[in-house]
Amino acid sequence: MPAKFSSRYPLSKKDLRRLQEEASVSLGQVPIKWKHVEVGKSDDVEVYIDDGLPCLARVKGVLIPTLRCLLRRGALWIPRVIVDRGASQAVGRGADLMIPGVRNVEGDFREGTIVAIVDEQSNVAVGVGRALVDSDKLRNLIRARAKGKAVEVLHYPGDNLWDLTG
Repeated sequence: MPAKFSSRYPLSKKDLRRLQEEASVSLGQVPIKWKHVEVGKSDDVEVYIDDGLPCLARVKGVLIPTLRCLLRRGALWIPRVIVDRGASQAVGRGADLMIPGVRNVEGDFREGTIVAIVDEQSNVAVGVGRALVDSDKLRNLIRARAKGKAVEVLHYPGDNLWDLTG
């Protein structure tokens, strides 16, 4: 049975302003029109819907873009970690992103920044996560063929948020 929102309603102007400010500070220039944004709630997830498209979500207390928004409106507005096919498949099953699967880093970011995880072959976002190291350090770790985690995956195809926004 598909996941459903327990409640869904338009944001007030005050809440919309707060969300817009938070999104611009934590995510930068988010591709949202900001006129008629609704919030859908389900258990521990809030989804912010812009013009019928679920664009942002609050997962584990963190504001992130949804994969559906990145797929529809592009991922160029957020820092990207480019990964090989093996890492893409692992992320698609919910695994955290490991350094050996990272091929490149696009954009500069700090530890804790929300990033899009992008498949190198298809150039499609396959996950959203929180960087565990900053971009410069990650580039150095890639060159050194280091091991360990690079990104904590927060959202991937097939997870609860994916099902909820489908």
